[in-house]
Amino acid sequence: MSKGFVTIATGQERYFDIARNLLRSYRMFSSEKCPFAIICDRKNRYTEEFDEVIVLEKAYCNYLDKLQLYDHLPYDETIFIDADSLAYGDLDEWWNIFEKADDFSLFGYAWTELDSGKGWFVPKGLKEYRDKVTFIPDFNGGIYYMRRSERCEEVFRLANYFALNYNNYQFNGFENPADEPCLALAMAVQNCHPLDILEGGLAFAPAKKQIDLDIEIPKAIYKRKENQEYHVNLIHWSNFKTKLALYRFEVEKLNCILKNGSTLDNGLYRILYRYKLRYYFLHLYNLCITYRLICREG
Repeated sequence: MSKGFVTIATGQERYFDIARNLLRSYRMFSSEKCPFAIICDRKNRYTEEFDEVIVLEKAYCNYLDKLQLYDHLPYDETIFIDADSLAYGDLDEWWNIFEKADDFSLFGYAWTELDSGKGWFVPKGLKEYRDKVTFIPDFNGGIYYMRRSERCEEVFRLANYFALNYNNYQFNGFENPADEPCLALAMAVQNCHPLDILEGGLAFAPAKKQIDLDIEIPKAIYKRKENQEYHVNLIHWSNFKTKLALYRFEVEKLNCILKNGSTLDNGLYRILYRYKLRYYFLHLYNLCITYRLICREG
């Protein structure tokens, strides 16, 4: 069976740029060097670095592009990663984690108290689907695991149905349709569970404002409790934060390392790098951001 990663870039050129940054960060830390595809609305200089380029006949340039994922799966087993992410460790570790997962899965939680108010939908507002739901998935849509199968295909069929009929059901978090609530309900109906990786020594973390990170080392650590450190494998920055200083800071280091070898020891690169960073950090408002994390216990 084939396996590999995929991301999506449609619309503005900057989305292709950040998708390429994700690809480069994956390859820098990858142990298996799995193929990495891109689903997009056109080919350009950024897509040339990907192993496979899949051009959509109809790109919506919004969440609906993610709901087309199953129709364009490049591999038998595919891990989707949002383009606005950077790897800080070996993402190939995830294949072992997802080995026994359901045909559609992700990192997150399954709330079994249906009246808790947590998660992406409200069971009492599900009408004909109420009796089919025994848990409420709670997750960030930055990572999806997909195994080519009828069950996974049905998850996406249902998700598209819920997107078209969004106001007929009761969702949390988004007034208008988005991939997370639609896929969450489709997962619950198809009994596809998220992986609560806290139990396995890993953590899907909610948004955090403070993290000790440096892609050059590489290092990305946050403390969940006073004596509990987690080493982050991936940071999902979110779209607008890729315009801010810290993301640009990390990408400059990433590209300098790729040009210069494993470190920034070369004097010219380090001088240029430092001057660019001074420019970025003139924008002080850039310093207050949050991150979504996928990590393992240290």
